[in-house]
Amino acid sequence: MIRVQKYTFVLSLLLVLAYFSTNGWADIKNNDLAIAAGKGNLRLVKALLDTQEIEDAERNAALIAAIKKGSKSIVQILLHTGADANARSKNDYTALMLASQDGRHQMVEALLAAGAEVNATAENNTTALMLASEKNRQQAVSILLAMKADINVTREDGMTALMLASQEGHQQIIQALLNAGADSNAVLENGATALMLAAQHGHQGAIYSLLAGGAAVNAQAQNGMTALMLATMYQHREAMQLLKKAGADQ
Repeated sequence: MIRVQKYTFVLSLLLVLAYFSTNGWADIKNNDLAIAAGKGNLRLVKALLDTQEIEDAERNAALIAAIKKGSKSIVQILLHTGADANARSKNDYTALMLASQDGRHQMVEALLAAGAEVNATAENNTTALMLASEKNRQQAVSILLAMKADINVTREDGMTALMLASQEGHQQIIQALLNAGADSNAVLENGATALMLAAQHGHQGAIYSLLAGGAAVNAQAQNGMTALMLATMYQHREAMQLLKKAGADQ
């Protein structure tokens, strides 16, 4: 009995010290497992799983914490011990969305293997593919596409994964999406296209790939603006030349 009490005391002490060493005397929520997972403390996570009764909500919160921390081993253990691969964070992002956004491709694979829904959406209709595309997470995008992620789904504001990648100038992501069947001429409510977004920001590589992928060089937004007009307005000279060579009306 004494040995059990001593072990419990040491376990609690380790948890408190691990938490306070980096967070100070913050308000601790009653989820020891999530705290340990958020610190990447594999030994403590294993001990808690072995010695305590863990509720589903606690296990799922720990999974989210481990993904944010980047602790692959802890994520795998939690999935193997019953964590929900479709658990959501407070901002409504799924575990897969968080892993995809951060480019943690091994976690993306583990979550999908454990049953994560590749086309799950957040409140604004954001998907894991959109987040990975916007952040230039090439390996995550490849994995999601291989698992048949919906390429042309739109966010509530009308943005697609291709538009997000184009706006940021991620040429390799753009190419991967186009190769997988992304619509290069999808439009926002105001008529803007991925090519216009790339031109506005002067992303030459993105412009080149979009044009090669069939983007309409002379498409007009509702206000009459074209990709060339936007490139000219923002003084992106190289982008202007590229669009002119592709046949943009002057």
